[in-house]
Parts: sequence; structure tokens; C-alpha cells
Amino acid sequence: MQFIFFIYFILPVILFWGSRIAEEGKWNDGFLSLEQTKAFQGICVVAIGVHHISQKVFANREVAVFIRNMLSPFVNIGVFLTAVFFFFNGYGLYKSYINKPGYLDNFLRKRLVAPVVAYYVTGWIFLAIRVLVGEEMGRKLFLLQLTGVVHSSPYSWYIVVLLIFYVAFYLVFKRAKNERSAVTLFTIIVFAYIAISLFIPRNDYFIRGEWWYNSVFMLPLGMLFARNEGRIIDHVKRHYAVYLVIHLIFAYPAFRLSYFVYKKLGYFSASIPNGVIYKFLSLSAQMLALYVFIACILLIGMNIRLGNKVLAFFGKYTLEIYLIHGIFVELYDHDFVGIAPSPFPIEKVSLYALAVIASTIPLALLLKKLEKVVTGK
Repeated sequence: MQFIFFIYFILPVILFWGSRIAEEGKWNDGFLSLEQTKAFQGICVVAIGVHHISQKVFANREVAVFIRNMLSPFVNIGVFLTAVFFFFNGYGLYKSYINKPGYLDNFLRKRLVAPVVAYYVTGWIFLAIRVLVGEEMGRKLFLLQLTGVVHSSPYSWYIVVLLIFYVAFYLVFKRAKNERSAVTLFTIIVFAYIAISLFIPRNDYFIRGEWWYNSVFMLPLGMLFARNEGRIIDHVKRHYAVYLVIHLIFAYPAFRLSYFVYKKLGYFSASIPNGVIYKFLSLSAQMLALYVFIACILLIGMNIRLGNKVLAFFGKYTLEIYLIHGIFVELYDHDFVGIAPSPFPIEKVSLYALAVIASTIPLALLLKKLEKVVTGK
């Protein structure tokens, strides 16, 4: 059996190792603490790595059909994982704003510098490899990728979107009269971004695909949850069993509906009659599935305390791991971002996955140190 299939055992072990179930009649009151939200994000960044590996394996028709089918469940889970990041980012931004006096004073330096450093470092690495493998590009395109205006890394989109909304958050909360109007305006900005994106064809202008906008609504949703956290949690505790059963029952139908609508309509039809409507319907189905997914995570988290050293490690380096791993996903695959054969292809899937992980972690640590140096200066 391929070692890669043990991922179905390894991921649950990493997630639940050291977990504690709340005693009867009690709750895990720290289910939205920094430690637990980082634990959730830690397992998600590992799953994102498996997601990208599975996409490359699934696209390689030389790999056995059995292996491709075994990894296929990971091919389409990326949107659910990024939804977790966006939700907890929105939640964390609002909680920090209301609990930390002067939070906005140094916000741009604290929130923007590290992602910008990581974005450019990984982008320049991708650009260097593109040149080395022989991609033909004119001086203009080279300069655009060098300056980051055009993304040389296909894995950098999440950071770009996050930076955009960090700036939007800063401007809105800096100028708004009160918290309610700030959250409302930020929500309007996010949904305006989504609405505009629906009219932009894939790979045109700024939007490269639906992943640029199909989960960003979780940012304001996280803020709204944080703003009404006390009332929501008190209400859910009184009807916990009902909410848990309903969401668990509807989880699978919601996921299947999302997948069905995506396959039947999808986001590829902007240029045909009713194309934008098809995109809107696909987006709506995905948004429903994402809501159910996040709700299930929160409901289960209310009764189970997560946290161990492995999750804490991955949760500390989510940004760096997210950007770095893509380099090795491409380097060790059969082709490099679809432009040329990869310089170091690894044919055996299990060895390919292990090599990506082993190469990513040390570079993620180095990138974190570089970010701290630049931020300090």
C-alpha cells in the first residue's frame, strides 16, 4: 500500500492527539481561544499541502487510477480550508480591535510586513525557477513579476486577498464612527468585491479564478460572530443538541449540492448567456456548504478542546508553510506550473509527498526568522 494513504490516519491523529472532551454539563469555553483557533489553522495548513499534492497527482495521468481516486477527496477541499482561515481572521481582527487599546496604531506594520516579506521572497524564488526552467517572458512580464504586480507564484493568491482586506479593515475601522457602522461597511466592501468578481472572466484583470472570492465572505461572518459572540453562544448552549444534529445531518447534502452545482454550472461560463447567473448559483451553493462546515467545526469545538505540540507548531507557521510548500509541490512534480518539466520530478507519490513536507519545514523556519528581522527594523 502507498504510504500516502496513511494520511487518512495521520491527519485525525494530529488533530485529536491530546484533545479533551468536556465533562457532561460543561463546555470547552476556550474553543475560540488563540490556542484552539491556531490548532484549527495548523491542521488546515497541513491539509492544504495534501490538497495541492493531490491536485498535482490527480492531473498526472501516468499515476495509477487507484492512487488518483484514493486522493480525490482532497482535490476539492481547498475552499473549505481557506474558509477556516478567513473566518478566524475576521474573528481575530474584531476581538483584537475591541480588546487591545490602540490596536490600529501599529496595525499596518504588525499585520502587513510579514505577509509582504513572505509574498516577495516566495515570489522571487518562483520567478528564478521559471527563468531557469526556460519560460519565455519579455522584459515587461519579468519586471511585473519581479515587482509582484503579476504573481509568479500560483499559491500567493490567499496572501494577496488577505492583504487587501487587512488594508480595508484598517481604513474602515480607523474612520468609522462606531463599531457597528465599521462592521457594516466592511461587510459591504467584501460583498461588493464578490459581486464585481462574478463579472470578471477567469484569468482576466485581477481575479484569476473563483478561489479568489468564493470564501472571503467568512471574514465579515467571523467579525459578526465576534460582535455577537455572547448572545450566540448562550443561545446555542440552550439548544446545543438541536443545532448539532441539524448541522451534522445537513452537512453531507450541503456538500453534495455544492459539488453538483459546481460541476453542472461552475465558474467557467461568464461568456455564455446566463453565465454570471450560473456563477452566482455555484457561489451560493458553495457559501451554504462553507457555512455548514464552519458551524460544525464551532459546534464540535464547544465540546472538544484541541491542542498539542504538533498543532501548535503548524499553527505558528501557517503563513510560511502555506507559501513555501507550493515551491516544492511544483519542483518535485512532473511539470512546473504547467510551463515546463519540473527539474526534480519524483515519480513515487508517497516519496513525492514526504519530500514536499521535508523541504517545506526548514525553509518555513528560515522565512519566519527573516520576517522577524524585517519587522523589527
